[in-house]
Amino acid sequence: MNLSIIGDHNYILGIAALLKSIELNITEDPNLPVNITVVSTGINTQQSEKLQKCCKYEIEWEEVKPNYGGLLSLSGSKLTYARLEPEKYTKAKERLIWLDSDMIVLGSLEPLWNLDFEGMPVAAALNVWGNPNNPADKKPYFNAGLLVFNLKLWESEKLSEKMLENARVNLWCDCDQGTSNSVLAGRWKQLEQIWNNPDTEDTSTRVMHFISSPKPWESPQPNKLWLEMLSQTPFKDELSRIKNNSGWLSRLKVKYKRWEPWLMEPTTKIKSYLKNRQR
Repeated sequence: MNLSIIGDHNYILGIAALLKSIELNITEDPNLPVNITVVSTGINTQQSEKLQKCCKYEIEWEEVKPNYGGLLSLSGSKLTYARLEPEKYTKAKERLIWLDSDMIVLGSLEPLWNLDFEGMPVAAALNVWGNPNNPADKKPYFNAGLLVFNLKLWESEKLSEKMLENARVNLWCDCDQGTSNSVLAGRWKQLEQIWNNPDTEDTSTRVMHFISSPKPWESPQPNKLWLEMLSQTPFKDELSRIKNNSGWLSRLKVKYKRWEPWLMEPTTKIKSYLKNRQR
């Protein structure tokens, strides 16, 4: 089973909890090989060595490619655009499971690994809030937090090239997710919501996704399941910092994040956003 995880130095505690949850829950077959690649930026050697201790599986590290700077993005970080080129960040040749680092795995991922793509290049679950670029759009719209890639089809159709071209000329408020939904509209296999679930009270969840802010590591009261995973890692000493992460300064940082993306090239971005809202 081949997995890719994406995150930067701001998401280290998320990566740590995710890695531990993978170790504990990813498979019921002790003989199944599991290959994990962490696609990252800004994580130093000491931090990567500490993250390796969160998981019994060997981790390979890939630095995010430098070719996303020219993309028309709302985000100051282009890290998530690595998902548009999955083949460049893995040794896998046929299929790949890609996970955001604000997730934890709560059940075996073998059903995802063995799924029938039915001729689709990717499998994903619905974005529970629909299309943020156009709320009136009622067509199925997927969340890119968990993706299962059909790599052979992806490469044969040169989808990475199509994705990057779309991202160069279109501004989507959800960045690479908007790009993916634009290029793959009607061409993705829909997974059950349990595979990418923002409902933290749903006991059937296989992959829990902390989509909203604050993230568990930013909250004075982190999700208990996430906290349980982190407490089994070398980063457990960071718990006291999490619990003290409250007050007006913390709230100001969360609020600022909502507006910061518009501060760079605001005129260009607003024009593109208004012009290219529809898929």
